[in-house]
Amino acid sequence: MQEARFKEYLKGRFGIILPGYVAFEGEKTLRAMNAELKEFKTSTPKGIRASRMKGAFPKPTTNFIQLFGNPATKNTIEVGREDALRYFQGNGLETETPAQTGYVILTHMGAVLGIGFYREGEIENMLPKGRKIRPIPK
Repeated sequence: MQEARFKEYLKGRFGIILPGYVAFEGEKTLRAMNAELKEFKTSTPKGIRASRMKGAFPKPTTNFIQLFGNPATKNTIEVGREDALRYFQGNGLETETPAQTGYVILTHMGAVLGIGFYREGEIENMLPKGRKIRPIPK
C-alpha cells in the first residue's frame, strides 16, 4: 500500500485530511512520522505503525487513530461511559448509530478511544490485546 492510497482512504472513509508534516514509509505496513525524520537513517523503525493491509483494505492502527482521529467527520461512533469501559475490556459493542460497513472510530466525550469494525449494528473490537483492561473484581 502506498502513502497516497492510505491518505485517500483516510479522507474517503473518515473525512481525515492529515497535516502536511506527516510522512509515511513502507508498503504493506505503513509507518507515520514527521516528514523531517524521513531522511534520517536509523537501525530501528522510525515513527509509529500507521496501518497494515487486512484483506482488501488498510487497517489503521489504534495508535495512529488515537493521534490523528480527532478531525474525523465520517464513520465515527460516540459511545457512553459503559460502552467505553466495555470497549477497553475487549468486548464488542452494539449500536444504533448508522455507519458504513467497515472500520469506525470510537469516541467518548469527544476523545478518540480507538477503532472497531462495524457491521449491521455491531462493532467488533480492534483494540490490541496488550491494551485491554481487566474488570476489577468486586
